[in-house]
Parts: sequence; C-alpha cells; structure tokens
Amino acid sequence: MKIMARRHKTRLKKEALRVACFLLLVGIFSAGVCFASLGSKKCSECHTMHRSQNNQVMSEWGDDGPYAALLVTDCAGCHTGANVSGGMPYVLSSIEPLYGQTGTEGGTNTLAGGSFHWVTNALGDRKGHNIVGVASPDTTLLTPPGFTGSTTAIDNSSPGGGSWPAGTQVTCAGTYGCHGTHSENLETNAIRGGHHSGMDGAIISASSESAKSYRMLIGVVGYEDPEWELTPTATAHNQYKGSDQSTDKSTISALCGRCHGDFHRQTGNGDVWTLHPVDYDMSHAAIGTEYRQYGGGTNQYQVAVPVASNQVNLPLSNVMQGGDSIITCISCHRAHGSPYEKLLRWDYAGSSGAGCVYCHTSKS
Repeated sequence: MKIMARRHKTRLKKEALRVACFLLLVGIFSAGVCFASLGSKKCSECHTMHRSQNNQVMSEWGDDGPYAALLVTDCAGCHTGANVSGGMPYVLSSIEPLYGQTGTEGGTNTLAGGSFHWVTNALGDRKGHNIVGVASPDTTLLTPPGFTGSTTAIDNSSPGGGSWPAGTQVTCAGTYGCHGTHSENLETNAIRGGHHSGMDGAIISASSESAKSYRMLIGVVGYEDPEWELTPTATAHNQYKGSDQSTDKSTISALCGRCHGDFHRQTGNGDVWTLHPVDYDMSHAAIGTEYRQYGGGTNQYQVAVPVASNQVNLPLSNVMQGGDSIITCISCHRAHGSPYEKLLRWDYAGSSGAGCVYCHTSKS
C-alpha cells in the first residue's frame, strides 16, 4: 500500500508539473496578445540595452542620444518614413507625401493627422504644428492661438499646467503635447504603456491611461481605423467622438480645445455664430436645408470632410440620424499638418471653396 501511495504521489507531481508547464507556455504566448499594437516588431527594433555595438556608438543615437526608456530614437525618429499598407504610421517624411486635393483620394499616402513634412519647409509655420525636434519655433505665434489654460483633460491636468511660457514649443506628448498626460513632462512617461498594451478598434470609455485612450490622447474616445486612414472609405475610417453643444471632455474637439479653447464656440444667444461652431449636430437643421444635404441625397459619410458621432463602437457609413453628423475641429483641419494654410484639409483659397461645400451645399 505504501508503494502504491508513493507511486500515486509521484504521478500527481508529474501531472502537476505538466500542468504548470502548460500554463507557463499559455502565459508566454498569451502575453504576445498584449503587444498586438506593435504588430510583429521585436523589442530590439525600438530599444537597446547599451549605447554601443561592436565597440562603436550606435548610429541610431546620432548626436541626441541616449534616449529615455532605452529607446534607440525619439518620437519623430520612429515615425519618419513613407506610409504603405500594413506598415506602421509615419507622420514625417523627407519626401513630400502624396496628398492630392483632400488627402483621401486613391494613391495618396497621408494618414488621418496629415504630416509634419510641410511645416519643415518655407512658410511651413502656416501649415503645421511646430513640434520640438521637427521644426523651428514659430516666431509669430508665441503661444497656441486661443489658449486659455482653463480647459482640463480627464486626468485633471491642463497643457502647460495651465500656463504657457511664450515661445515654448509643442511636443508630441507630455506637458506641452497632445498625446499622453499633461502631468508628465517627459514624453516617454506621458505615454507609458500606450505602445505595448494599446487597445485596437473602439475606445468607448474615457480613461486617464494612454493605453486605454483613443490614439493615446488621454480622455478621448473613438473608433480607430487599423490603418490610420491610409485608404479611408465611407465604411472604413476613424470614427470621431462628438457631442452636440455640450462640455463633454471626451470628444475630439475637446482635445483641440485644451490648447485652443477660445476659438470655436457660440456666443450671445447661441443663434448668431461669430466663430465657426464645433460639436454642433447638423441633423438639427431643417429637412431640405443645406446642412441636411451633407454627402448628397443619401447623406453618405464623406472621408474628405469627416463628421463625428456620439456613438463610436463602429465607423459610420450614413449620417443624419441624430447624433451622427457632428462638426468637429478636424472636419476641416489636419492635426499634424497639411500642404495648405492653417493645416486645412483642402485649399481654402481655391475658387470652388473646396471642402466647405460638403456642408455648405447651397454654396457649391
């Protein structure tokens, strides 16, 4: 009996060991799911354990390294290149991106936010944000136009901590940036966790974590197109959050308002617009009037002039159903830059009015 008992215990130990090994393997392979936002990238493509290789300073460091978080380059260095299907998102290129008239035509390679390429050229101050490490400071606009310092994100921090020292440049992330939390000055700390465990698809709940926020924009929600709108269509595009004439902090326009809070708003009795409104739902317009003709008779979603929705679990294909045709800042502008004045999506000075007539249909 004692021999049988020992054999039974031995079998149990072996079985327990097999189970433990199985669970360990499951854990290892499951961990890869957390890194889905990085695709097939290896750790070594972004990080290095040392500053040298083969007794030489790594060429990736250039004159600016080493970088925080053991990175081999900075934000701009990682996101510089020409966009192709299935690739990572590039927001800067030494060669002018293919843009077309609106950046959404077939054959273009500009993503939803546009590109910082144009801000690096002559008169570029008018065509993009002057990001640190990308472009020289804007000598005319020493603080963000319309900056009030009073608009806060969901993490209760304001850009610049509520003040903006004149001449301080915008950064990709952090205190003076768009991505990550404003309460962290170091960019890598501001977006911590965003690349490794970032969520894909629909971000429907506002969060103070980069990984759980739309495009690592703290507190913003929306549906993320998996190719960052490299080839947008009426049924495959980013779905931006909008909220009709409210103070909802999770909308894409509320994000812009953190730096440009005094720009687009209604004044007086709300009926007379002295500045172009945002977070305004065009479905409130009377049937048959020009705003109700957005997209033509079927009200088809127009990627050239995107509208927002109060529902972001899926990309919209049709609008004018109430809450699905909301004007936003980026209905007209690109967040990073464009080949046109004021970061506009189209040539505002063009004789036809270009993108304006998508909404102001009676003016076409």
